[in-house]
Amino acid sequence: MSSARLRGPRAAAVATAAFLVLGGAAPALATSGGDIPHHPVLTNKPSLPTSYTIPGDKTYPEGIARQQHTPYFYVGSTTDGTIYRGDIHQGATKVFLPGGEDGRVSVAGMKTDSSGRLVVAGGATGKVFVYDTRTRALLHVFDTGRTDVFLNDVALAPNGDAYISDSIHPALWHITAAELKSKRVDQPLRVGVDLTNSPMVYDAGFNGNGLVVTGDGRYVLLADYNDYAFYRVDLRTHQVVPIDLGGAEGISGDGLLLRGHTLTAVTELDNPDGQIAVLKLNGDYTKAHVVSVEHGHGMHSPSTAAFDGHDLLIVNFQFQIADPQLPFNVVRVHTR
Repeated sequence: MSSARLRGPRAAAVATAAFLVLGGAAPALATSGGDIPHHPVLTNKPSLPTSYTIPGDKTYPEGIARQQHTPYFYVGSTTDGTIYRGDIHQGATKVFLPGGEDGRVSVAGMKTDSSGRLVVAGGATGKVFVYDTRTRALLHVFDTGRTDVFLNDVALAPNGDAYISDSIHPALWHITAAELKSKRVDQPLRVGVDLTNSPMVYDAGFNGNGLVVTGDGRYVLLADYNDYAFYRVDLRTHQVVPIDLGGAEGISGDGLLLRGHTLTAVTELDNPDGQIAVLKLNGDYTKAHVVSVEHGHGMHSPSTAAFDGHDLLIVNFQFQIADPQLPFNVVRVHTR
């Protein structure tokens, strides 16, 4: 998912120039086909844009949510909390929710659920904002009541629950499906799993980052951005287990995506041209081997991604780049 983060000493410095192409074919990424069904390409299918522009010269977009059964995706600004909506058939996004409304002055990761709700992590605000994508109405504000937090990314479970990573405070936050369905706007945000004294050690800088929920709803897979590590968090027992990467190095997870037992990790850590790592997990999600690692593909200090069919929609964050390449954008990368 995602982070608006403080740079560690290992982080890369400057991104290369962005390249905007509207229409045509997106660059292809070779991935494992184990969990993603392959379908023949229809020759009469219209081409989709390979890049989607985002307004503003200080936007620094971070999170993204692809809304299923619609043409829409949503992207948020870390600098003022503006949320933009894009249509996958059009090369430019538009303001969906202006920044500053509802106390939403910065946003990080986000997801849409099957009921049309947009769940948005509010970074250092310590809040999660939930909106109706049809009416733009504010449905909920979930508040940690803390200032020593950075709510970074959002993952949705099969039962409708939401989990939120925290990059500064050792906690996995939890919103139940019942809380999301309730009519009450202001609600407390509660800890789902306390990560204190767990194998996942929180150091200075940004720690908990990208996360996903497994298809059976049993586990959260959580990336430790600082330490190039991944953990399996048992949502029943709260046991935290490191995921063995088989000695692979340099794999970090700013944003995570999961299909079956195939995990896709997107990061710019040490890679201004972006990195997409595809990992194959074993049956209980405790071991993984790296299938492929890709760079480039129009990425420029990316933060996270969303699936759009067989493609990835990747956000070019360009965080801490004083003179970013404009316009800010989301790039499309083929995964087959």
